[in-house]
Amino acid sequence: MLKFHTIETGYFLADGGAMFGPIPKKYWSRRYPCDENNMCEMVMRSLFVETGNRKIIVDTGAGNKQLDRLKFYQPHRLADLHLEINRFGYVSEDITDVVLTHLHFDHCGGSTIRNAENEIVPAFPNATYWLSRKQWENYRHPCLYEKDSFFAENIDPVFESGQLKLIDEDVALLPGFFLRLFNGHTPGQIVVIADAESGKLIFPGDVIPSRAHMSLGWLSAFDNHAALAMEEKKRLLDETVGAARIFVFCHDAFTPYFKISGIH
Repeated sequence: MLKFHTIETGYFLADGGAMFGPIPKKYWSRRYPCDENNMCEMVMRSLFVETGNRKIIVDTGAGNKQLDRLKFYQPHRLADLHLEINRFGYVSEDITDVVLTHLHFDHCGGSTIRNAENEIVPAFPNATYWLSRKQWENYRHPCLYEKDSFFAENIDPVFESGQLKLIDEDVALLPGFFLRLFNGHTPGQIVVIADAESGKLIFPGDVIPSRAHMSLGWLSAFDNHAALAMEEKKRLLDETVGAARIFVFCHDAFTPYFKISGIH
């Protein structure tokens, strides 16, 4: 039986115009609040999964290594991911798998830490880190539009340690726990689709970052290919229609999850 927990690793502020791209403020501000400067509070939400001898983390937040370079986003209320894991009765060495939906800093910064010698090392020494090969190649040769979202210290130590596992296609990490590949926001982003007691649990990452983005045409200016992002969102929604679904949003500070009943 899969047991799921969410972890809020921290919060940041993002410009509403960037978060909602082509949607006028007149409309998006009705669904998602902002301050007088049009800044929206966003969360960095991770998923923690227990099942048998596997302990899985999906995304790791921004961590704390680059705070001086992220001042525009005003990161705040940052949580120590290791202490959050302790609350569930585990330590970092117990983590067997880390799934990185993609390598933008707000999703993988906590994948590495500084040790006592001030060296940057994998945060979870016994874990296999799962990433798509397409995303890895995109990180190694980024387009100018996306380049500033990647920081080498968040993933290179994982690669150098031999802990990085690249996938080329959709895979089942374990029975009932699937890693599916979607493009548009960034090449080869992983979406987790898992069997839960109440239906399908979907962690869509930045394919659908908030409840407001469930509408098909509601895209983000952070998507590096808007038309493809819309098509891929439709593919995800179409493929899961008819089933009871629980969407867990990575960035929605006000609506952590959204349930859709199955169609019978």
